Formats: sequence, C-alpha cells, structure tokens
Amino acid sequence: MQNRIIPETVSFVNRYKLYHLLFWAVYIGFWSLLLQSGISWKRDFLNATIFIFFHGLVSYFNNYYLIEWFLFKRQYFFYLVGLFLSISLVIFPLTVATYRYIPLIDESAQTIWTPNFFIYNFLFILFTVMLTTSVKLFKNWYLNEQTNKILEKLNVESELKFLKAQINPHFLFNNLNNLYALTLKQSELAPDVVLKLSNILRFGLYDSQKQQVSIDDDIRFVQDYIELEMLRLGERTEIELTVEGETMGVFIEPFLFINFIENAFKHGANPTLGKSYIKIKYSIDKSNNEIVFKVINSKPDKLNGLEKQKVGGIGLKNVQTRLNILYPNRHELKIADESNEYIVELKLKQQ
Repeated sequence: MQNRIIPETVSFVNRYKLYHLLFWAVYIGFWSLLLQSGISWKRDFLNATIFIFFHGLVSYFNNYYLIEWFLFKRQYFFYLVGLFLSISLVIFPLTVATYRYIPLIDESAQTIWTPNFFIYNFLFILFTVMLTTSVKLFKNWYLNEQTNKILEKLNVESELKFLKAQINPHFLFNNLNNLYALTLKQSELAPDVVLKLSNILRFGLYDSQKQQVSIDDDIRFVQDYIELEMLRLGERTEIELTVEGETMGVFIEPFLFINFIENAFKHGANPTLGKSYIKIKYSIDKSNNEIVFKVINSKPDKLNGLEKQKVGGIGLKNVQTRLNILYPNRHELKIADESNEYIVELKLKQQ
C-alpha cells in the first residue's frame, strides 16, 4: 500500500501540473522576504503575490507562445522584440495595482510614477522570465534525452533481434549439412546426431530469446556442439575443452562464442586433411568481473598455400557487431594468424 502512495502522488501532481503551484508559492515566498514592508508577514506575502502575478503573466506568455513561435525557430530578433513588448505592456497595470492595493508610505508613493520604478520592475520581470525560461529549456532537454535513450534502446534491441535471427539459421544450416551427410552413408551415428542437434536447437529456440543465459548453459551448449562434431570427425581431430574459474552466478549473452568455434571446425578440422586439433578455453575471473574465451585450431599443411582462414561470413561479422552493442569499450578481440595455427581470444568485462 505504501509503495503505491508515492507513484500515485507523483502521477497526480504531473496530471494536474501542481508543480506550477509549488514553484510559484516558493517564488512568492522568496520575494516576500526580499520586499519586507515591516507591517506583517501576511502583508508581505500578499504584496509579493500581486507583483509575481504580473511576472507570471509574462512568463507563461513567453514559455507557451514566444518561445514556440520564435526562439525554437531561431528567430531571435523577433523573440527579443516580443519579449520587450510583453514586459513593457505589463509594467503599466503592475504600477496601477501597486498604487491601489499595496500600502505605501508617502515617499514610496511618490516614486511609483518615476522612470526608475519602471526600469526596476522591467528588470525584475526579466529576471523571472529568464528563470522560468531556463526551467522550460531544461525540461525540454531532459525529455528529449529520455526520448532519445528510449529510441536508442529500441534500435539496439531491434538490431540484436535481427542479428540473432541471422545467427540461428546460419548455425542450423551447418549442422543439417552434417546430418545429411551421415544419413547418405546410412551411418549408425545419425540417431546420436539427431539427439545432440535437438538439444542444440532447444537452446537456440528458447534460451537465445533471453538477454543473458548462465555461462554453464552456454558451456553445455558448446559441449553438445563439440560432441556432434566429434561424431562426424571421429579420431582425426583432437578436441580439448577447458573451464577455469568459478562459473556459478556468471551470465553471458547467448550465441556469443559459437561462431568462433564453428570457424575453428570449418578451417582446422577438415576431415580430408588428416590430423588436427582444436583447443577451447573459458577463463572466468569473478573478482575482476572478466571472462576470457580462447580458441586455438591447427592449420594443416595441405591448407597452407591453398587458402587462408579469414574472419568473415555472416556469423563472425554478427558477433563483432553484437560486441560493439553489448560491450562498448568493455571487450577486446584478438585474432592471430600464425604459421601453423589460428588463435582467437576474446576478453569481456562484465558490468
């Protein structure tokens, strides 16, 4: 019940713009202290209310008309002329109200119709207008910033959803090719491939919709992928998966590492090129909120001189784009193309 009182109160104040009354009440109180007559605080507050009433007329006319008509359109000359005329037109009725409703001693009454009285009140009104204009401009800036942040968030979410939509079919396409090859051979390994692929697809269809998954789930997903590839490659490729550090309570975006692993199998474990190896390592440092992912794959001799392993294709480009969105200035991607092996190292700094 108490948790609802504050939001409902804020909503009520915003709906009926009661913050205007609060502002003017505080502002009148300030002027009542500034223009003390020595009669009573009630009289001082009433005198200040009469003065500020005319200040408010110019302020609202400026905020809702002059600023909209001229200032926001960068017609500064017309804005200054309109503001000068508005203040000048209000000073005369303000002078009459001062003469008729504010008790003054004889010396003070004699100064009302003098140029100094008009100049002072012009400057006082100008001060109030500048204050209220600053409040309006700050409010507009704040609302624009909030709107831009919302739009930026929506754009980022849309782009991430688009990238994930590209990643899933890309991953599925590669594995269906593997299954197709095994079924052509009528291999007994086909049922195991279907089982592993179903686990992988379950992760892709459900967990990939989440913003983050536990790193344990991500590692299990990689293990299923590796076992599926091992069924296809047999003993020709030595595969090593290492996990260092405490994984409990660590979360990561789904499908962030798999494209690097796919690339390693594509270029470093071709079944026609003989012996090869792939080493995958997760290093989790919870004290520094850092995750280091590293994958190393061999480059068989027959591959050297024929083609070079490149960072390209839809999958890897998507990973780089996602890293720039999800980890701006908080990731470091190193790719080394050595003479006999290919190394990818990705460091992520968690928030």
